[in-house]
Amino acid sequence: MGGLNMKSELDELIGNGGFLSDPEADYQMGMNIISGIEADKDLPEAVTLFRGAALQGHMGAQYELGVSYCAGRGIKQNSETALQWFFCSAKNGYPKALHNLGVRHSIGKGVNKDAIQAAGFFLPAAAQGHALAQFKLAVMYKLGWGVRQADEEADKWFGLAGDTGMNEGRCSLSELVNQENDRARWFKEAIIQGYIGNEFNIEAN
Repeated sequence: MGGLNMKSELDELIGNGGFLSDPEADYQMGMNIISGIEADKDLPEAVTLFRGAALQGHMGAQYELGVSYCAGRGIKQNSETALQWFFCSAKNGYPKALHNLGVRHSIGKGVNKDAIQAAGFFLPAAAQGHALAQFKLAVMYKLGWGVRQADEEADKWFGLAGDTGMNEGRCSLSELVNQENDRARWFKEAIIQGYIGNEFNIEAN
């Protein structure tokens, strides 16, 4: 996988008559466009704004640029480039990017399947308060999946995940398998990997 050359791209942007605007302002405008607040602007404009901000190191813009490439949102779909921007954003500590890469490593999407790596991405996202990362890290500690099994750590992260963890604590797998949401898919993946039996009850704090 070829790496991004952000300095080269930034130099090219400036050389082609571009200018360095406020990356946070560009990011916010890009978010307004994709959310429909700026109805008179289109998705390619959002990509341009995200790119300019991303090249200046804005981690949120780097993540959104990755999403744009991943989904073909305002630009031609390119999974490899999307992954490069996700890694770039994660390297800067952006929780959504860290969570994204944790999921990818847990299922082997675009990267080698590696539960240890997955936990390594979930941990810093969870530490920043990302609820789904906290929940998934709790599951991994509960199961000993990619980490040393530790009920105390599992309970800690379930508690920090708040309702995300407590709601699942009241559910059996028979209920979860009939649900369609991120947490249910996570449990189903754990079942596929052979980490969970017929029931997975977690005492809510």
